[in-house]
Amino acid sequence: MAAPTAVVVESPSGAAVTDGDLLDRLARADVVYAGEKHDDPLHHGVQFELLKGLHARGRRPALGLEMVDRGQQATLDSWAAGSVSDADFEAFWKKAWGYDFAMYAPMLRFAKAEGLRIVGLNAPRAVISKVYRSGLASLTPADRALLPASVAQTADADYLRYITDAINESHGNPPPDKLANMLEAQAAWNETMGESVSDALAAGADGVLVVAGSGHMVFGGGVPESAARRRALSQSVVLPWPDAGGRAPLPDMLRDLRDPALSLLKRADFFWLLPQ
Repeated sequence: MAAPTAVVVESPSGAAVTDGDLLDRLARADVVYAGEKHDDPLHHGVQFELLKGLHARGRRPALGLEMVDRGQQATLDSWAAGSVSDADFEAFWKKAWGYDFAMYAPMLRFAKAEGLRIVGLNAPRAVISKVYRSGLASLTPADRALLPASVAQTADADYLRYITDAINESHGNPPPDKLANMLEAQAAWNETMGESVSDALAAGADGVLVVAGSGHMVFGGGVPESAARRRALSQSVVLPWPDAGGRAPLPDMLRDLRDPALSLLKRADFFWLLPQ
């Protein structure tokens, strides 16, 4: 996978910074969030560059994955230890996540080769689906035990608006009761990953690089917000841009990011631009 050209913009100034300066600053953070549109190979290329850059600066972060739930950690550990074959792990990945393993493979193989911990962050998909359909109150005690004891809705107005708009757009403005369940599912998803990030740090990880969909971290809401409630942290959010995939001319991206009326710079600490 070719490394994406590094054109980086920082927030809130909108100024361009070098990739070296970006990585120097990220190396001082406890947690770095690297967003993605799941099916965009260049987004995964950005994530891989961040992992290599942090490692080159002496950090040995855990690689935290939205794609794998906490109950599947043994498979990650066994593959990292060499007791699960690459073919079997790829089959596991296809079942657990579904998106093309080849997009994630360089990053995962680098982590394995360098002995970096690979951590499943998520809740079981079946449990989140139950919350999505019927709310937290519908869970059995056994299912509820798979989520954090506290599942709080976001306190960030920008993030709540973003998630609500995304649900309304993709689900045709569901009625209030269904919307409430969907927001509760999003909260359960984010809170589980936030707790997992906190747990990884408590277990001695030299920071965490979180690889997850951009919708779990924009505005510093979602997972960063959840992790910060659990422990004092220095955190940075990096979004490949455009975050919805596709490409745009560099002047257009810079103009839009710097337009106060669009408020796009509020979405992250850094933007790795992917121009045409």
